[in-house]
Amino acid sequence: MDISIKEIMDCIVNPVKSQIILTIQKKGECTAKDILSSQNDIPQATLYRTLNRLVDGGILKIVAENKVRAVTEKVYALNESFLNVNQSIIEQNDGEAYFKLFTNFMIVLMKEFQNYAEKPSINIVKDVSGFSATPIYATGEEMIEIGNKFKEIIAPYQTRNTSVKGQNMRILATIITPPNDK
Repeated sequence: MDISIKEIMDCIVNPVKSQIILTIQKKGECTAKDILSSQNDIPQATLYRTLNRLVDGGILKIVAENKVRAVTEKVYALNESFLNVNQSIIEQNDGEAYFKLFTNFMIVLMKEFQNYAEKPSINIVKDVSGFSATPIYATGEEMIEIGNKFKEIIAPYQTRNTSVKGQNMRILATIITPPNDK
């Protein structure tokens, strides 16, 4: 099943979808009960509705169904095609598909930012919102090193710590532009 770029981008910026995907990615396979126990801020009805949408969209697959009393409990895993979509575009060196993926990424980000900016209760300083661009000089190897360090820094913040008061889901987006030839 081909997964649309729009569906992929929606998973990245939708807080509930991204929490579910991160939980399943971390554990490998999960039941809805497993997800609820680690992401207790997602209402049960929302979780089941979102799981169904993720399966319908080809993001998740059902890898097992276990009979628990009178109920069938589904076990979910990430679909390989979802995990490999970016890698496939890169391996094929498909500039057009890469640009479409980037364009959708920007559109979804802009929509999220617009939703925030239109809220009547906006407080840019208190909400710790911002954006910046910083030119750096680096080789390809140095960029990989920077990316690995960045992953290491943000890893502890990719799952919710329920013991930390005021911790809210945010979207941290990064863009690495191709080398400037000028």
